[in-house]
Amino acid sequence: MLTGSLPGASSWRAEAAATPVCCEAVTSLAALERLTPEWEALWRRARASPCQSPAWLLPWWKHVGRGVLASVALRSAENGELVGFAPLYVYTDAQSKKRHLFPLGIATTDRLDMLVAPGWEPGVGRALVDHLVDRGDEWDLLEAPQLPGGSALGALAWPARWRRELRAADPNPVLPLPAAVPGPMARNLAYCRRRVQREGSVAYESADAQSLPDLLDALDRLHARRWAGRDEPGVLRGEGVLEWHREAAPLLLERGLLRLIALRIDGRVLAVLYGLADPPWVARRRWSYYIGGFDPDAASLSPGTLLVGHAIGQAQAEGAALFDFLRGTEPYKQRWGAEPETMWTLRVGRESV
Repeated sequence: MLTGSLPGASSWRAEAAATPVCCEAVTSLAALERLTPEWEALWRRARASPCQSPAWLLPWWKHVGRGVLASVALRSAENGELVGFAPLYVYTDAQSKKRHLFPLGIATTDRLDMLVAPGWEPGVGRALVDHLVDRGDEWDLLEAPQLPGGSALGALAWPARWRRELRAADPNPVLPLPAAVPGPMARNLAYCRRRVQREGSVAYESADAQSLPDLLDALDRLHARRWAGRDEPGVLRGEGVLEWHREAAPLLLERGLLRLIALRIDGRVLAVLYGLADPPWVARRRWSYYIGGFDPDAASLSPGTLLVGHAIGQAQAEGAALFDFLRGTEPYKQRWGAEPETMWTLRVGRESV
């Protein structure tokens, strides 16, 4: 079903500002899968992060998402070109019965947003708000956490009768590259490197198509062992989470977005780091440290420190501008010299939010 809306403001691209935008509801997995080629083309055009790509979000919906798909494809009414995409779904809380409109990837993704083709921001924003307001009886509260500054979702203009709140969320500590690692951490890293060399043959292995399944298994095993010491299962043992990554990781690898790195000593895997790298066409590319795991029996060798130090060096060698430790203010991130980047949570509803 298509609904139309005219752009509400001019943009640097005159043809975009003058062209009506239509909304197409995407409410089934089959429809989402059919949209994938256009979705990926828009993701490239928008120069967005790996976490907004179909390689990340489509497997997430298949294995982790729970609720009713309520995504919106926004098209130029002139030629049908996909110029915006809002990956959304409705989740009904079992106790409160409140219907939350969430972005795909919520809770397990630390950078969320919608996609908009450059120059189409005013028309896409107006059309999306009209579409969501028209369907306001299908949801109670739009909640989108972990939005970066300047996000398209955060910039949406809502009618006066709707309540909108944009507040600071958990920050993402980010290290600018080339890295100016503080002296104490730099000295500690140098010491750890000298010490581990005495233990045997040290190697860092980046996953390829052949080694990827084994390294994912190693990550799962080591992450679970680390969290077992706290009597917790770890995030990879959540419902559907490991299956999500088993499907997403090969897709990310094919697109050059995955950085799955293992630290081995005499062939034994002591630590694994799962990271994501912006594609080369993104300005100020960032590496993101998503999750890691290390062998608790090797804690005296500081495998986590060694692997993070290696990843920062590799990101710098690849020309990345930022190393993002993602959500959370754990002290170790500050010791690397990372500074907090403010993230935002958007909440919209008819009543108080």
